[in-house]
Amino acid sequence: MDLRQIRYFVAACEEGSLSAAAMRLNCTASGISQQMSALEARLGAGLLERTRRGVKPTAAGWRFYARCLAILKAVSEAETELEDFSAGLSGTVSAGFAPGLAKAVLPQTLARYTREFPKIDIEISSGTADALVAEASRGGLDFYVGQFAKPQVGLAATPIGRFPVALISGSRRGFMPMQPLRLNEVLPLKLSIPSATHSLRPRIESAMRNGEIAVERTISIASLSAGLEFVALTDWSSILPYWIGLKELGNDRVTVNPITEPVLSVELALIHPVRRPLSRPAELLYKYFFEELKRSESEWERMLRQD
Repeated sequence: MDLRQIRYFVAACEEGSLSAAAMRLNCTASGISQQMSALEARLGAGLLERTRRGVKPTAAGWRFYARCLAILKAVSEAETELEDFSAGLSGTVSAGFAPGLAKAVLPQTLARYTREFPKIDIEISSGTADALVAEASRGGLDFYVGQFAKPQVGLAATPIGRFPVALISGSRRGFMPMQPLRLNEVLPLKLSIPSATHSLRPRIESAMRNGEIAVERTISIASLSAGLEFVALTDWSSILPYWIGLKELGNDRVTVNPITEPVLSVELALIHPVRRPLSRPAELLYKYFFEELKRSESEWERMLRQD
């Protein structure tokens, strides 16, 4: 048994398909199949159940999978320690962020990070949660920060917290800036709602059904920037995380209002592959991001107290 077989087996478990595992590892499905057969013969146990839809671990396979994760993590930690020791704090970090976070919180994070660590190259991705979680699962991202995802084999999801949302409306809607609102007590909203993949969508729709949000019309716009520009040009509104509202306070084309009722929030999580611990550069990028996120949350709370 060698590390290659362990990596092949872990990829097969997580992808649920030998062909998908081969694509992830840039090898052939037949090669993985041969290595899995050799591994099962060596261990004297069936590890993968072959089906028409792909493969899934047997009971013994799940136990072996857990051991393999520990091995790969230990190897990765050893490699990271040697890299840090020999080269100092350098290398590359790749991370994904939900679009709102990328727009409102990440720029300040990156300004500090690039200033303090000039030898680290950075690759930032932003997009839908499904796409970025899939990229993290394939190993293309060191980590992803965004809406809380359902448990997924091969990924660790550490909750960051629940955060408030705000109503962002075109200024012609007539709301007083930063005035707290009960959304069932205002005139019915023309509401731009998040796309179906956003964690806020089902909560907003539930509140609409329960009469907690009075709505005249709705529209769904997948692009955050397009949705905000649409709202700014009209008397429509959108319910978005506070960090976007904080960013838009200087925009005289929109008004930002805290929402008193219904109580809505968005959950964030740090998501990364279990088999590979965060490198020191990745740890520091996340640390700086988290500090900036908490700073912005404190600023939002300070503004609420003033009003």
